[in-house]
Amino acid sequence: MKKVWVIIKREYLVRVRTRAFAIGTIISPLLLLGLIILPAFLAGRGGGRRQVTVLDQSGSSELFDAISRRMESSGSQSGSETDEGFGGSTQFILTRQIVATGEDPDSIRRESSESDKKGSEKAYLILRPGVLDNDAPEYHAKNLSDFSIRALESAVSAAIAERRLLRAGFDAAKIGHYMKQVDLKRFKIGAGGESKEGGMRQDFMIAFALLFFLYMSVLFYGIFVMRGVIEEKQSRIVEVVISSVKPTQMMLGKVIGIGLVGLTQISIWALSASFLSLFGAKIFASQGASVPNIPASLLVYFVLYFVLGFFLYATLYAMVGSIVSSEEDAQQVQMPVTMLLVVPMMIFGLVMSNPSSTSSIVLSMVPFFAPTLMMLRIAVINPPAWQVILSMVIMLVTISGFLWLSAKIYRVGILMYGKRPSITELGRWLRYN
Repeated sequence: MKKVWVIIKREYLVRVRTRAFAIGTIISPLLLLGLIILPAFLAGRGGGRRQVTVLDQSGSSELFDAISRRMESSGSQSGSETDEGFGGSTQFILTRQIVATGEDPDSIRRESSESDKKGSEKAYLILRPGVLDNDAPEYHAKNLSDFSIRALESAVSAAIAERRLLRAGFDAAKIGHYMKQVDLKRFKIGAGGESKEGGMRQDFMIAFALLFFLYMSVLFYGIFVMRGVIEEKQSRIVEVVISSVKPTQMMLGKVIGIGLVGLTQISIWALSASFLSLFGAKIFASQGASVPNIPASLLVYFVLYFVLGFFLYATLYAMVGSIVSSEEDAQQVQMPVTMLLVVPMMIFGLVMSNPSSTSSIVLSMVPFFAPTLMMLRIAVINPPAWQVILSMVIMLVTISGFLWLSAKIYRVGILMYGKRPSITELGRWLRYN
């Protein structure tokens, strides 16, 4: 054990004392801060203006006025929590152009588009003659991915509904009260049954930021282990060290040492996040931005799943490093291991939309996916304690199995150079005593 400790100490100090570690430790919390605050900051500052020409064939001047009033009154709410999803904050400038019944608004739109300068963001809203009956209004623009279009859609829908009610004989003084939008207050139920007001954007930002950093940290330090093994093989240092240290001890020392480096960095990030959560909220609130409150328990889970995820993938990356002899070979061999990390990032939307479904529970129990997907479920909801504990137990059993497997391959592969071994040769390595 003394020899393992010497290797752990060496691996830890060599990496912690580097300038790259100091820079990464400072930049990463700033990146986390940017991921949380930047979207809200940009939404608050506005997404620019867009000229919308309303080609009006409805025959009702009041319809255009009603749409304009609603757009002006809802402009301050665009991009807020009242919008579904992640509403944008583009300001629409509406200009009415009356189109006679016999004219074709599509022809007018095409001619106007051709005369506009290249790259213009001008858009068109077509209100056809039957829009107050059954014809749907049409929106034509180069960019349809702007979430602010929902605000325009809501204003047009409400204005048309209002005109239809007036035409049906309803009291004009009461229509506005009847059609007043009712905002849905959102409350998140805690583990003890208590409810706390929150929003989708805050939950998403916290969950995605933690998921992203967990993924990047495990990937980054796992590859660190692999490259460390390859460098020692290429420099032939391992031939000297292996004479006094068992290969299993060497691998274990390297994995634990680099893991402590990552844990040190994670601890600094956690302290930074706690400080920001406790003392930074008022500062950013005065600037018009909000900082989500990250519970301390969530940070504890983050560290636990980082440790488990790192040990699982570090043993796999160490095995890859012992098999290959160069970085070029490692790029190909490490792909299956890296894909195990990438898959959860590809399906996290499925889990986040329904974290209590059977598929989400099963996926979060898979040991290769548990560090990210179970962490995501913890951030979004409060899964039962038995599910969290079971996922950790499964991971510990899997880590033990792969540690034994990787150690048997590592002790042979660490001294092998040249041609990459085949599957058959790897099987023979496992049978060596």
